[in-house]
Amino acid sequence: MPFKLIGCLLVVCTGTMIGFVLSGRLYKRRDFLKSFTEFISLLATNLRYSGDDIFTLVNSCAENSSLDSLLFSECDRPFDELWLERVKRLSSEIPLSKSDISMLNDFGGQLGKTDTEGQLKHLELYEVSFSKQLSSALDAITKKSKLYKTMGFFAGSAIALMMI
Repeated sequence: MPFKLIGCLLVVCTGTMIGFVLSGRLYKRRDFLKSFTEFISLLATNLRYSGDDIFTLVNSCAENSSLDSLLFSECDRPFDELWLERVKRLSSEIPLSKSDISMLNDFGGQLGKTDTEGQLKHLELYEVSFSKQLSSALDAITKKSKLYKTMGFFAGSAIALMMI
């Protein structure tokens, strides 16, 4: 009997922890989107006042925005190819939505391909777009975070009750 109770307690704890992990994924997405909108703003400022190449600009802005996964150590291939690799690696580290990944791919695909004014308009467009994504991430946190935690606890409790 005591082993059954310990097992039930472990099931409840496991369910609760799963809920907290799922809730934490929402916060990771929010933090990334917040950092990325800062990154775009910094990139626009540096692009306007600096004559550096795209690799240097992205690296300096990524360092300042704490986006280490966007840093480029190699510059021997085209920027858009390297950007797609970074986004793929990033999407395995951070729980991004499909629309986030698509927007990141599109963002990097056009970066560095036009003149300065075109780039600034491109950055302005994506800053607004990622701000909307950030807003939806904040909405998801308010709607789903508590739900995930509560459902994890109750699912674990239901399974524990079935074990008794």
